[in-house]
Amino acid sequence: MEIFVEIKVTKHAIKRYRERLFDYSSSDDTIIDIMKGIARNGTIVRSRLHNSDSCWEIVHKGVYIVAVKGPNSQIVITCLGDASYRKWLKTIGMPNTLSKRLLRTNTEASYSSF
Repeated sequence: MEIFVEIKVTKHAIKRYRERLFDYSSSDDTIIDIMKGIARNGTIVRSRLHNSDSCWEIVHKGVYIVAVKGPNSQIVITCLGDASYRKWLKTIGMPNTLSKRLLRTNTEASYSSF
């Protein structure tokens, strides 16, 4: 994985982290630090569909995120949850794919940086 100058986290990613890991007590700053750590230290599981080869699913300590490479940064666009949450999604028949709208709206020009 390449080293990026800056890692940014979207508000959408923070919201999904809370929902999918059932963590409503941690502050936004704490969640941002966790997701930046996942992006920085995690392992690329696979690439995700995007306009180029710049969108990855990354896992670290059992938590999965999706990040997109920008010109000088990496942007965490969503949190997919942990392994147990993803397994539960599959049992109820929910698709585990990203919408094209989510990928399109989370570009370098339209993120919420903290």
